[in-house]
Order: sequence, then C-alpha cells, then structure tokens
Amino acid sequence: MTEHTTRRYHDGEVLSGVQRRRRWTPEEKVRIVEETYLPGMSVSLVARQHGISGSQIFTWRRLMAQGALTSAGAGEEVVPASEYRAL
Repeated sequence: MTEHTTRRYHDGEVLSGVQRRRRWTPEEKVRIVEETYLPGMSVSLVARQHGISGSQIFTWRRLMAQGALTSAGAGEEVVPASEYRAL
C-alpha cells in the first residue's frame, strides 16, 4: 500500500491510505477549542474550517474543562477516577 497522504479540496479533505481517520494531538485539540472562544468565532464555524463535526469540538471543550486534554498534553500521569477517590 502507499503511505498516508492528505489532499485538500473545496469541500474538505480526502484521506487516502490505510488510515481513514484524522488523528489530532492534544495540542491541536486545545488550539482548536481555544479558537471557539475568540471574538466572532463559533463552534460551527471552527468545525467547518477544520473539517470536523461540531459535536467533536463540544466533546473536546468538555474534556478541556475537566483538565483531560491539558494533563495528557503535559505528559502528566493520568489516574482513573476510582483510584483518585480511594486516595
């Protein structure tokens, strides 16, 4: 098989190769979520600009509010909530 390539077209991206889903790093997710808070921006507008669904961005916003995106991006250890409560 050929290696993964991405081509941009007027209506979005076409992913070729074995991997069909776009993988976002925690840093990219945080940057995209932060764009939704800029003046004049909305979740739907940012979602269209990046070719992802608005519901995905709302999920990332919720995770960011819980600290899940920043802890994973900072390389910190993540523990299950049950272990945290047990402490």
